[in-house]
Amino acid sequence: MCKKLAKKGTATIVKGMILCAVLHLMGCANSKTDVLIYEPDDELVVLAHGLGRSGWAMWRLAQRLEDAQYKVCRLDYATFGVSVADALAETRKQIDDCTAQAPKVHFVGHSLGGLVIRAYLQNNQQNLKKARMGQVVLIGTPNKGSELADYLSDSWLMNAAGGITRALVTGDNSLGNKLDALDVNSGLKLGVIAGTKPLALTSARFNGPNDGLVSVASARLSNMSDFIAIEVSHSQMRYNAEVAEQTVRFLQTAHFKHE
Repeated sequence: MCKKLAKKGTATIVKGMILCAVLHLMGCANSKTDVLIYEPDDELVVLAHGLGRSGWAMWRLAQRLEDAQYKVCRLDYATFGVSVADALAETRKQIDDCTAQAPKVHFVGHSLGGLVIRAYLQNNQQNLKKARMGQVVLIGTPNKGSELADYLSDSWLMNAAGGITRALVTGDNSLGNKLDALDVNSGLKLGVIAGTKPLALTSARFNGPNDGLVSVASARLSNMSDFIAIEVSHSQMRYNAEVAEQTVRFLQTAHFKHE
């Protein structure tokens, strides 16, 4: 695809270069879930990956959560070429399967994974009645959409990528804006982590601090319990030690560690 860009106009070439870079950062997706056996005092973290990724992409964060004595269920679902409804139906089934016997459940989502979690908790929280509800951490999640997705919205690849990809734009068609605010009045604690290390290739598409794909302003939610910004790029959030440490801190205390 990238080689064909030489025959196109300047704007198309720039968009194509950005798409190539984004696809390289995203990688590929599979479809598989973990099978877990629980002890009475176990705490489960449902870990949701982002666009174009797979459960394997979350391996380092999962390892650090396990080191902190959490059980981890890595969701593994397709995101390219699927509709929003199909993606949410698949993740609902996977979450139901891995939380069925869990004594206590936390949720951690990177990027699109945060929207998947928000959608599940909005529409299926009754499925968790047997489990105690823990904390929710959203990492680099485009809660109000991505300005970069707006810029790429008229590209052929965005149109071919499916409904879940097109739903990452800002405005009324944004999946994040269509979702209700999480009910923090019920005792649920919501932590948001945003990245502030931009990418040279995409920095012109943002008016404020961003992680290269998602702005800090988009990551914020009005009803979040705590917020922290970390100097890390979007794709590196999954591997970053400080992101992992702050995630564990919030799961344990419902607060981030602020200097």
